[in-house]
Amino acid sequence: MADNEPTGQPGQETRNGSAPSPGAIAVLTRFMRPVRRTIALGVLLTALSSACTFVPYLVITRIAQQALSGRIPSPGALAGPLAAAAVAAFLGRALFGMGTGICHYADADFRVGVREELIRHLSRVPLGWFLDNPSGQVKQAASDDVLSMHQAVGHAPADITAALLSPLIPLVYLFTVDWRFALILLLYVLVGLGVSLIPMSKDHDRLNREYNNAIVELSAASVEMIDGVEVVKTYGTSARANRRFTQAVDRLADIAYRWGISTAGPFSTVAALFSPAVMLILLCALTILFVTRGWLGLVDCVPFLILGVGIPSALLNMATSLGFLRLALQSSGHLGTVLAAEPLTEPDEPGEFPDGELSVQMEGVSFAYGTQSAPVLTDVDITLRPGTVTALVGDSGSGKTTLARLIPRFWDPTSGVVRIGGVDLRDVTTTQVLSRTAVVLQDSMLLRQSIRDNIRLARPDADDDEVVAAAQNAQIHDRIMELPHGYDTIIGSDDGELSGGEAQRVAIARAIMQDAPILILDEATAHADPENEVAIQDALAHLARGRTTVVIAHRLNTITHADQILVVERGRIVERGTHDELLAGGGRYAALWDKQQVKDEEGLAR
Repeated sequence: MADNEPTGQPGQETRNGSAPSPGAIAVLTRFMRPVRRTIALGVLLTALSSACTFVPYLVITRIAQQALSGRIPSPGALAGPLAAAAVAAFLGRALFGMGTGICHYADADFRVGVREELIRHLSRVPLGWFLDNPSGQVKQAASDDVLSMHQAVGHAPADITAALLSPLIPLVYLFTVDWRFALILLLYVLVGLGVSLIPMSKDHDRLNREYNNAIVELSAASVEMIDGVEVVKTYGTSARANRRFTQAVDRLADIAYRWGISTAGPFSTVAALFSPAVMLILLCALTILFVTRGWLGLVDCVPFLILGVGIPSALLNMATSLGFLRLALQSSGHLGTVLAAEPLTEPDEPGEFPDGELSVQMEGVSFAYGTQSAPVLTDVDITLRPGTVTALVGDSGSGKTTLARLIPRFWDPTSGVVRIGGVDLRDVTTTQVLSRTAVVLQDSMLLRQSIRDNIRLARPDADDDEVVAAAQNAQIHDRIMELPHGYDTIIGSDDGELSGGEAQRVAIARAIMQDAPILILDEATAHADPENEVAIQDALAHLARGRTTVVIAHRLNTITHADQILVVERGRIVERGTHDELLAGGGRYAALWDKQQVKDEEGLAR
């Protein structure tokens, strides 16, 4: 019966007219199923607490009625009812605390279950999905959405039960006293809610969608800015990442402002109509009307004067609780879109790759990002022989990176087949494919762990001698030994800062440790300075020895000794051959070579 005034902000206020999607309800229901019995116990205890909470008001009502009738109870006679009221009030709070505590216990299991399911699902989706979706999308699902869904388990069951029964129990009692008085009171509350809140629902759905989209955009922009913090600090507010973050903040602030404008009037009206003073004036006016008309005696009006004041507040509490539930449903809807990402199919009885060196074949391979997108690759046929180096060259956006990433099965081709060692990749597990392919990207990702643990990420059982040998072959051992804690240095710590080229060599050491028969190098020296580039090239030469190697090349002078060079243009292989053969052919490769030589000469001239 608390007199709490409503407050509103996007995602947390009363959500009239914003119907959640059936998919969102299905997602939330599925995850709540394992804990529904625990939640039911919490709801039962909360219901009992509402009944107990009503007892003190009933006792006070009875005492007031006796006093108005001239039968003022003696102190001894009051002791029993007042003691019962105190016990009921204490018991009501205790039961409510137990109910919410049990719901929070269920919520702990609920959140663990949701995150475990999310992790299992994300482990099955194509690695390319993470390239197509910003990291803010995953962060939103794993952190923000799960936190919002927590409201549906930890708070909503107990809060809605209490908010429903707190006005319902006194209303039922008041209807037994006089249905006419109770009906007028109920109609006033319902009409007041309708007049105040229905206008707010006009722009509600649109603002809700805009708000949720703005939250996702802000999450993505925040992650982008943090990842590029060095650039942001260097260029200040002119940096693109910082500009995107600022725009996302401004957009969210604008939506919140418009939300505040649209809700300020309705909530102010509700606060005025249902304030204790206004409710008391209304009840007194009705009491005078009923008494002067002879419909009720003054004593019979006492329950309405005592209990009627708090009924609107209780109903508003339920509206707020339903708002939190609606927020949880919206979050479950967003989580559902992540869970809807199509996982890679895994065979029931996976095959096996042959031992030793492995070749790679693509036959009639085409690929598009989604059914509505234009093809990125079209009718690609290539063979990569064991122990050879194949270079992919072409303009940005030509499809060479997509082609290379089909080999470790970042995606499945739209049509055609990719084989390793003669085995269709769809006939083996993704884990088997990844264990046979080592990938070194141009932007190396190192975990915030020790350098030793980063190097043996692919082989956790590797001993220290093997880690050192891999680092020596990657031309990074001497730099590691210069660090205060050597191989125990934590990446990203104050004494564990590595340059981009040094981090790249740690990643190469990790690939050496994996000892996979197939190696994919995605412009691994693109951002290296001249000194680091030499060291990286030496490390890559050791890494590629005896492996089936694919190199995505930006600097053509680094792949002149490749066994074959494939020129990719608009998703097709337009030329193939050795460096000398392609130069002699005078085609697309020769034009790219001449263009790069001119740029290099201009750079030297400067």
